Amino acid sequence: MLLIVISAVTLIGIVGLALDASHLGYMKARLQSTVDAMALAAAKRLDETGSTTSACEAARTTLLENAEGFRELQTALPTTIVCPGASWFQIQYSKGVAPFNAGTTPANYVRVRIAQINTRPSLARVLGFFGDLAVTASAIAGPSAPVEKLCSLLPIAVCGESAAPAPNFGYEPGRIYALKGKTKTSEGGAFKDYYFLDPDRLVGGQAYPDLRRNFAGGFGSCLVVGSPDLVPLKTGVNIGPVRQGVNTRFNEYGGAAGQVTAAGFPPDVLIGEPSPLLGVDSAGALSQGSTVITYGSQVIGRNRKDYLDRLAAGPAAYDIAPLPAPGIGALLRREVAVPIAQCPPQDQGTDKGVRIRGAGCFFLLQKMGSGGSESDLIAEFIPNCEAAGRPGPNPGGGGPYVIQLFRDPSSKDS
Repeated sequence: MLLIVISAVTLIGIVGLALDASHLGYMKARLQSTVDAMALAAAKRLDETGSTTSACEAARTTLLENAEGFRELQTALPTTIVCPGASWFQIQYSKGVAPFNAGTTPANYVRVRIAQINTRPSLARVLGFFGDLAVTASAIAGPSAPVEKLCSLLPIAVCGESAAPAPNFGYEPGRIYALKGKTKTSEGGAFKDYYFLDPDRLVGGQAYPDLRRNFAGGFGSCLVVGSPDLVPLKTGVNIGPVRQGVNTRFNEYGGAAGQVTAAGFPPDVLIGEPSPLLGVDSAGALSQGSTVITYGSQVIGRNRKDYLDRLAAGPAAYDIAPLPAPGIGALLRREVAVPIAQCPPQDQGTDKGVRIRGAGCFFLLQKMGSGGSESDLIAEFIPNCEAAGRPGPNPGGGGPYVIQLFRDPSSKDS
């Protein structure tokens, strides 16, 4: 009987130890998922607004949402968590990610760490384990390397300079460009010209209402940057649907009712334009009133700097309240990723196509004009922007990127 009692106690303890170890692993995985979500939310908000306070608030909101149903985390949470300090969880910012140097500026990457979430052992206590078991988690998130497969793009192919190198192919960050659309592949092909990608062949079975949706942000195809394949172009484009799609970003909706709506394609939270608007002469030169404009810093009124300052200031400075409802606005809708092509187009069977050399980012400075055949996009070239797609292998450089998680050297499970 004595041996049976000793064996039973030992067996109960071993089973309890296994159960506690399993529960500890579950807690660790769930806490890591929570921290991952917090870091991603904070990095995205930091990227959108440039505000570390807004990034901390995004992390805090995500923490509270993930704590629902997570008993140990709910128990550990204090009554209030205040940003930007957020002393209960650690949040740090760094200019770079490898290495992550907390406190360096400008802040591009976010590290979130939660330490010492405790649970008490259960059946393992019969073996003498009376202390608490604790788990810790850490995560880093921020911009990826430039994408090699670009999605969520404005469906145009902008001509780069033929001899200019990557990543900008002749475009200068901070400079304003009048990008001229060409509805015939026999026309244009010069630097700053652009052609329309063919949604009928890239996506399938589309007509002008879908063209309007494509330019509003609903283009469903992805393009591989640097692929030797020719991308088909669309000729004879009706500029009206293109303009109506682009201008949804400025809270202007045209076309038949229901084709593009704020519910499906929200306006930017900031829709202000330069005053007076910029004009383009026959040679492609830009001016604002009588002043020749070359760089965004020369623009009077709502320029790129004003846009970024208002984003960092928060919702009180926005023109349109942000989502979720009752707000309808979205952040950074006026930043668009575009493929940069080798021009002029080349023969592709009976049609013509272009090779995609790279990808770039533009900030739409003002709405497309209302002229029936007007296709100028007046935009500032910017070094990078968030898009959707697959990151490439080479960090650094410029162009579209995604927000992603990175391994934190201080946490082997990150």
